[in-house]
Amino acid sequence: MKQSIALIGPGRVGCAVSKRLHLAGYPLRTIISRSRERGEKACAYIGCEKNLVSEQLKEAATAQIILLAVPDDHIQMIASKLQTSCRLSDQTTLIHFSGLHSAEIMRQEKSPAMLLSLHPLLPFADRQKAFEMLQLCPCAIETESSQALALAHQLVDAIGGYPLTLDHKKKPLYHAAASIASNYLVTLLAVARDLLVSCGIPPDKALPTLLPLVQTSFDNVKDLGPEQGLSGPIVRGDIGTVSAHMKALTNMPSELLQLYQLMGKLTTEIGQNSGRLDPTKAAEIKKLLESQQEQ
Repeated sequence: MKQSIALIGPGRVGCAVSKRLHLAGYPLRTIISRSRERGEKACAYIGCEKNLVSEQLKEAATAQIILLAVPDDHIQMIASKLQTSCRLSDQTTLIHFSGLHSAEIMRQEKSPAMLLSLHPLLPFADRQKAFEMLQLCPCAIETESSQALALAHQLVDAIGGYPLTLDHKKKPLYHAAASIASNYLVTLLAVARDLLVSCGIPPDKALPTLLPLVQTSFDNVKDLGPEQGLSGPIVRGDIGTVSAHMKALTNMPSELLQLYQLMGKLTTEIGQNSGRLDPTKAAEIKKLLESQQEQ
């Protein structure tokens, strides 16, 4: 018999993960929600009975696995309140989904509960999309308990992902990497879209215009890696093109030129490390980028 689950916080992460676990045979004991309507909608999505919804935090103590699918800033407070108001056993596991915080943030001095952090490396802008993508999703797991670690592997397997074990000290750096790869990519696309709009391309056409380029670049990186998948003027050593880009950007808000310069220098290093960009050309491009920055 698989361990029972309580979900605290029926948001996108909690619903997507709980639905996977529910389908894998983990019985859902309760869904804790401040809004009954929201909780009932979560039940309908996950596929469980509406009578499982509760507004009482203590109801979570009826389960062996308690999922704290709440914002990062609320994890410690809710974990503390739960362990203070309920008697949890040493067979109870508290799990949060933060990519930043360690499992120990949930520690309550007199509580015997095991602590685990499990972070699916996915954007959760849409719960159904996330639910589908949990299949083959990397999941960062971190805990001080060997028993909780074994459970983590079982849960990751149940949702269809694969585990990555992290040291708690490395979680902020891990989360920074994830933010750069996901959040900052979205920001870069928004910047590029707005530049196309400035060229006269209609706003509703600008992003679709970029997507084939972005998808092909992604495919190249997937197949070849960043060094060999890199294309464009910098890796070709085309100094004139880089200069023209920078001149054009001087008519735009200053942070866009600064962004281009910073990304240009990092791209130059990737190009040089790939062996495809001549070191002399690389030095000239870096000098160009830095000289413009000083003006």
